[in-house]
Amino acid sequence: MKMKKREIIEGLNEKFISVGTKTVDFKNRITLGRKILKLVAAHAGVEEFQILYGEDGDILLRPMVSIPSKEAWIYRNPNVLKAIRQGLAEAREGKIEKAEDLDKFLSNL
Repeated sequence: MKMKKREIIEGLNEKFISVGTKTVDFKNRITLGRKILKLVAAHAGVEEFQILYGEDGDILLRPMVSIPSKEAWIYRNPNVLKAIRQGLAEAREGKIEKAEDLDKFLSNL
């Protein structure tokens, strides 16, 4: 794992629940265990964890996923991301319409 430049992240105001304790093994490692991994599985596609170390010694593991470079522009543009999320929400609510001519529909966007 390559080390990234250290950054200070402020304003972490999440609530945490205790899910148990773990001991350090003989190689100074801590495993997450099945219980934690089951909780993390709710975040589909988790590939790695960002490690945050707090002033009081707390350690936060933030689940991370990779985004293909050709899709990264969506997350760099708040207006596009908002429109996509709104469209997905409307689709979940059943607010959809059928396009008879897809080419014509797309050219009118």
